[in-house]
Amino acid sequence: MRNGWRYVLLSLLVAGLMNSGNTGAQTAAARTVLVLFSNGRLLPANVEIDRSLAAKLASRPDLRTDLSVEFLDTPKFGGEAYAATMATYLRDKYAANTPEVIIAIGPEALEFVMSKREQLFPGAWVVHSSISKEGFQALPPLPPDVIGVRLDLDFIGTVENALRLQPTTRRVAVVTGTSAWDRGWESWARRDAARFADRLSFDFLAGLPTAELKAILGKLPADSIVFTPGFFRDGDGRLVVPMESVRFVAAASTVPVYGLYPTHMGTGVVGGNMASFAEAGELAAQAAIGLLDGAAPGSIELPKSMPNRLQLDWRQVQRWGIPPQAVPPSAVVHFKEPSFWESYRQYLLVAAALFLIQSVLIAALLVERRRRRRTAAALAQSEQRMNLAAQAARLSMWIWNLGRKTDGPRTPARRSTDVRLEYVNDFDELLAGVLPEDRDALRAAVQQALATGEAMEVDYRVAGADGEARWMKARGRASQDNGQRLFGVTLDITPQKRAEAQAEQDRTALRHMTRVSLLGKLSASIAHQLNQPLASILSNAEAAQTMLRREPVDLAELRAICDDIVAEDHRAAEVIRRLGALFKRGQLQLAPLDVNELVRDTLDLTRTNLLTRHVTTLTRLAPDLPKIDGDRVQLQQLLLNLIVNAADAMEATPEAERRLTLSTALSGTHIEVCVADRGPGVPASVLDNVFDAFWSTKPGGMGMGLAICRSIALAHRGSLSSFNAAEGGAVFCVLLPMPSAT
Repeated sequence: MRNGWRYVLLSLLVAGLMNSGNTGAQTAAARTVLVLFSNGRLLPANVEIDRSLAAKLASRPDLRTDLSVEFLDTPKFGGEAYAATMATYLRDKYAANTPEVIIAIGPEALEFVMSKREQLFPGAWVVHSSISKEGFQALPPLPPDVIGVRLDLDFIGTVENALRLQPTTRRVAVVTGTSAWDRGWESWARRDAARFADRLSFDFLAGLPTAELKAILGKLPADSIVFTPGFFRDGDGRLVVPMESVRFVAAASTVPVYGLYPTHMGTGVVGGNMASFAEAGELAAQAAIGLLDGAAPGSIELPKSMPNRLQLDWRQVQRWGIPPQAVPPSAVVHFKEPSFWESYRQYLLVAAALFLIQSVLIAALLVERRRRRRTAAALAQSEQRMNLAAQAARLSMWIWNLGRKTDGPRTPARRSTDVRLEYVNDFDELLAGVLPEDRDALRAAVQQALATGEAMEVDYRVAGADGEARWMKARGRASQDNGQRLFGVTLDITPQKRAEAQAEQDRTALRHMTRVSLLGKLSASIAHQLNQPLASILSNAEAAQTMLRREPVDLAELRAICDDIVAEDHRAAEVIRRLGALFKRGQLQLAPLDVNELVRDTLDLTRTNLLTRHVTTLTRLAPDLPKIDGDRVQLQQLLLNLIVNAADAMEATPEAERRLTLSTALSGTHIEVCVADRGPGVPASVLDNVFDAFWSTKPGGMGMGLAICRSIALAHRGSLSSFNAAEGGAVFCVLLPMPSAT
């Protein structure tokens, strides 16, 4: 009590300091509502009632209620001495915060409150809940100011519904225990069983030792069912939770088991006529709110009793062969598996969309492939014609003179595709017709050929007759008798350059298409990446809304919440930025890159995908690795492809053995990144073909993933290799050069 008063004084002092800036402001004290449960706090029914009751009271923040919860722990404790001790304890505990409303849950709690009401809190209103008609029969008449909703337990309705579901039933075994609550249930069941005397025979298995009860339940005839409300004390004298006793009965019984409490759904019972404990808590809170608002007890509208509905466990319905058509449409069905379409409709629609997009892209790729083949054929034909032209001496042949001009045949320095002989005595005159950006390279190549005597080969561009730049390839050698003169030929290679540019665009498009397709497979991981910060933002925002309803407002806590929201928003924006980079189509862009960070970020994208496929990931990242010059998007595409391929390879591997290992290491002047799986490995006979284009071991595979991975490695001046590990599985390793090695 002394510590309690110190706490009260300290609270008043803090409140005074916080309100020092608001002179004269007064805050109404919270109004205490005391909830008293008959039994223990871990009873599932109590948990449901407490949760719904608290939520209903919280929906009226203007009342500023202070909800307190106490438990009598019956049948574990009882007797007049215990009741007196509890009364003294509650009176002293709440002396400073006298409850305005007492909510009694269960008959024992209501009996205690009514017998000790004057000793406890004589001015408090009393609301009762979760008490059956039989429970009221054991209590004295209640005064008019005690209100509540009765919770009638429908034994008769449960048996009648069991007969509708299983019309061949001829015997009912009623299982109860030895506590006072259990004996009460036995007497109620015996009374109501008389209604079925002409149709059923009843066996009352009351207070039997566990072993004997188990043996009897295991030998019941096929035309029997079992009914049990659960029990608090078994025949061996042990205290148990009713839910666990029901679970035991359902496990031991060879025939269907029925019950009356919704909290027992999922323990093995088929079902029964049941009332909702959550609704009971809401109605009790509704009555308390009416009393706190000043309404008279008799004016508060409440139903006489809780409605009972048939509730069924669909798994048990299927287990006992109950026809689905026998289940009434009004029944509340639990644990029913949704249909394939109901479960995966969204995913099927996305998959169909992706399949359609992929089909269009594949068709476009095939068309482009045909165009490339046509271009290649045209190039081959062009080369054949050029060979014929060379054989017929119809190439553009030239003599470039970099020294003194000489007399002789000369023509203007024309940039034409005409295959003919032309003499250009003045190199500077020809150079003037070359595009400015290529002049230095052409001049340097000519000067090197003159200085070294080696053959010269250089590409340059000139302006064509139609104004479009055309590519020329010049091949020549310095004259042996004149150090300032070159002899050679010129070829128009514009079609070849255009084909190379188109091929590079095709490769870029193919890499982009493959990357987008791969991200489609990882949509669950991407959703998980975004869901975490968004969920955090929502919870923080809701917390802020709740705080803003209170007086006074804790500004420091609000600032912390705002900081959390901003941080999570930045986190979500970073995920979107990285995904945008992966979806964006672009050319190779080298920048300093941390390989270990790239591996971690890629694993984050695939983590949910790997979890759903039961793949365990291990990382062995070498510390303090130097950065490399690389394109983050393309290297991440390479790793994503290797990780997804490794997970695909382990589809037939037992789940306990599905292990994916990513490692980094320093290998000379290179950094090595390896992805290892525990699948069947790659057959040795085809190990050399895995990087070939359009070659795949997957049914329906395009065969482009590993080919693109190798092209990305080569574009980074690295390499990609594969081998089978000695302990099983395949290993793919990419070697990337460090900046000092390039």
